[in-house]
Amino acid sequence: MAVRPPSPGRLHTAPAPVPRSRLREGDFAKACLENDQALIYFLLNVGDGDTQLVLFPADSEGGRRMMVVDIATRRKLPALVDALAERGVLAKPAVKPEIPIVVGTHPHDDHIGGMPEFLERFAPLIGEFWEPGYYHPTGAFVETMAVLEEKGIPRVQPTSGLSKFVDKTRLVALAPSVALTVRFDSYGTEINDASIVLKIEYPAARVAQDGNNRTYLRLRDPWSLVLGADAQTTSWAHAVTEFPQLHRETGAVYEALRIALGTDTLRGHVLKVPHHASKHGINIELVERMRPRLCLISSSGGVGSYGFPHLLAVEAIREARQPTTRRRGRRKPDIELGIHYTSAVDTDEHPRPLGSIALMVPPAQRSKLRLWRFGDRPTDVIRLDRAREFTFR
Repeated sequence: MAVRPPSPGRLHTAPAPVPRSRLREGDFAKACLENDQALIYFLLNVGDGDTQLVLFPADSEGGRRMMVVDIATRRKLPALVDALAERGVLAKPAVKPEIPIVVGTHPHDDHIGGMPEFLERFAPLIGEFWEPGYYHPTGAFVETMAVLEEKGIPRVQPTSGLSKFVDKTRLVALAPSVALTVRFDSYGTEINDASIVLKIEYPAARVAQDGNNRTYLRLRDPWSLVLGADAQTTSWAHAVTEFPQLHRETGAVYEALRIALGTDTLRGHVLKVPHHASKHGINIELVERMRPRLCLISSSGGVGSYGFPHLLAVEAIREARQPTTRRRGRRKPDIELGIHYTSAVDTDEHPRPLGSIALMVPPAQRSKLRLWRFGDRPTDVIRLDRAREFTFR
């Protein structure tokens, strides 16, 4: 499909260049090996689409397993997996599946366009495939279903509340709700609102040793990443209803509930902004409730067919991160607000793309998040040796 420029006006927004001084050269693969208990999250630069990879902390044998969430294009993710394997970052063949879960959040081609080829190649390593159960008569969807059937890969259709542990990492489905899912067959749910929204918590549990006694503990406030897929207003409205917020209205009752239930289920330290920062995918109240430290946006920087990211969405994120309506303060740059775009470039006479994002999540919150950029364009493969680490202030 030919790419047309966005309509005139300021509906869309282009990311501001990032000062090159905020980026430093580094050996990303070596950092993964040295920090083998960190969880690694990748958001690949594929334009207006989603391709995400999660590397779980290393097991006792020193290898990492992985989870895939959406694959927009055919070449980029397999090449990254090969590069990580060559550097010894991924798990060696073992009894456990190396890819416990692959997720197709919803059947739009910009999320599953590369899924059939990936499933075909890696089928023996895949434990199960998650998809919402929304029928969509496109080639990518039909081919994905065909490969799943041919390879005998188990399918799961999660709805809100489903929880699964992969070692010390907890996965929680925040959407779609059961109410939306039962409307799929009548097309009573818009396809973007059928998206599987995932929350990743790490470390979500640990075993405490006291002499010969062992106790299994759920941690109350782990790192949390919310992967918003393409969920829009209707989906988030159901999520807000099904995961109500605990309000501080009565002291003793509030404190008892907080201890028992932990933090707000919709709280996310990191938010993969839904629907490429579409004006329909996010609102200020939702961002204020999530209170993310980092917001990651996968989009083409305003030059694609739909003009993502939309100014309305980005301004909502900015205002939630730095309220100015009352204080009338001067707005901080996006990088100071924790907003990062796959389509961003650095500052120079000849700007270089920043490209794909990798986030290193340590096992302790007292440690700092580390963010890496790989300098790739949407059609490029990722070269690990070109990684540059973003320096937080």
